[in-house]
Amino acid sequence: MSTHIPDGFLDLQICAITYLIVLVFWIFAFRRARQVLSEKQIPLMGTLTAMFFAAQMMNYPIIGGTTAHLLGGPILAITLGPYAGLISMTIILLIQALFFGDGGITTFGANVWNMGVIGVFIPYIICLIIMKILRDRKGILIGAFIGAFVGDLLAAVFAGLELGLSTLTFPYSVSIAVTAMAIHHSFIGIGEGIVTAIIISVLLKTRPDLLQLPKVSPVWIGELPIILPKSGGP
Repeated sequence: MSTHIPDGFLDLQICAITYLIVLVFWIFAFRRARQVLSEKQIPLMGTLTAMFFAAQMMNYPIIGGTTAHLLGGPILAITLGPYAGLISMTIILLIQALFFGDGGITTFGANVWNMGVIGVFIPYIICLIIMKILRDRKGILIGAFIGAFVGDLLAAVFAGLELGLSTLTFPYSVSIAVTAMAIHHSFIGIGEGIVTAIIISVLLKTRPDLLQLPKVSPVWIGELPIILPKSGGP
């Protein structure tokens, strides 16, 4: 029930469409990154990319005898912005596909769309909306949890949709594939939400400055409101 789709599971038309869509996001992401990324953000981006690459290699058991792992997209989006999160997730997924057989080359565009676009942009947008309603520390934690949960769930739903629409290579219908992915990832999403909220809470207490860095995000989405540390805190 992983969202890493291997080679041979998607029809070539689905692979081509997802590659083209992701290509557009890559162009805008790298263009925006050149404008926004600073010397302070680049080491943080490298550290988070390495951390979530390692985190994705560690699986934990869930219901039904299958396993899951942390995606990390929501944290990348909230700390660096969704475009930077997309670039980090692209690097992670590329290394996994080339050297560890986790995911595929023909399905690379679909995997980046699911985990690097849906799994990054959706959490950021939801967190942004909630923080504009609850403009305090509680707002970012609630936004981080709900955003991570919904982002993880939708990434799985898109993976199920791509598999179900691949009638030449996948034996199950859209309804079966989407339902199976959604049920399992509703539990995985809760774990992603809890871990995301905990990490953001730790950053708020220890390094709130990292959450106040400029975000590499589309201008039309905007940036997360700045959360100031409590008086007397670090």
